Amino acid sequence: MAVAVAVLASVSGCRTWHEQNVKQRLLQTRFFTSDVPRPLAEVDALVLARARVGPVEASCRFCLVSADTVADGARRYCFESYGEPGCVRARAVGPGTTRFESTQAEVVPVNVVRELWHLLDEPAAIAANNETEFDVEAIAIEEERRFTPKWSFVAGGRAGAVVSTDAPTFTFGGQAGVRYWASTFVIPGAAVELENALQSARSFITLGSMARAELSVWVDENRRFFNLPFMTFLMSVGPLFAFGRLPSAGVRATVGVHVLHVGRFLTPLFFELGFQSLVVDEVSASGLRVGIGLGF
Repeated sequence: MAVAVAVLASVSGCRTWHEQNVKQRLLQTRFFTSDVPRPLAEVDALVLARARVGPVEASCRFCLVSADTVADGARRYCFESYGEPGCVRARAVGPGTTRFESTQAEVVPVNVVRELWHLLDEPAAIAANNETEFDVEAIAIEEERRFTPKWSFVAGGRAGAVVSTDAPTFTFGGQAGVRYWASTFVIPGAAVELENALQSARSFITLGSMARAELSVWVDENRRFFNLPFMTFLMSVGPLFAFGRLPSAGVRATVGVHVLHVGRFLTPLFFELGFQSLVVDEVSASGLRVGIGLGF
């Protein structure tokens, strides 16, 4: 019951996190999901005529850095606004309609989007600033509906300790496996864990096959890091095999937190807390397990 409550609370937290993310980039989202009521040739003429071209300065409000033609006759523009660069792609979607797309993994800066939208369709740009909580929730739900599942991986090394009914057990090893973004929140996966366990004067090898479930929130920046989540709440469970003088089997279950990325810095740390039931050569290695590691 407690686990179910924790999972529901985590899912609710993921939805709140997603809505806050949408709110931060609401203007960009509206721009890239709207059509500009101008033909592509007119859009190109306006951009080239009105955006400032030349050496980019930190104080530049709206500068055109480059403009070129890409596949299918689309136009690619790179702008800079107050020192923040952003590139967009414009393509014709009708006789008198143009649609813009982001050409970068990171969110295009809001100042670039605002200035471009005001240049091409000022009434729509002004209306887009009148956000409501309903708009944020509706956009979040639509993004979740349109999400395309994605694959990623699990890899890392760790150290752990098991408080046993006999002597404590210390473990050192690693894990490898796969992740699958089934939705913008839920990431099922599987991993193999191989560890060397030390208990008193003896050592033995353990091999675990773990089914995993992670809760996180997908953001476009994840694409830059092989679809790895920036931070997740992790749950795993599976059989555990030990190889002492004789092979034996048990079970392990854990919960934890995995933080990959804080700001612009990689911080591939994870912490796990769980329980394992295992008896090796008639000596117990069962109890509360704590683990800390580095990995993705």
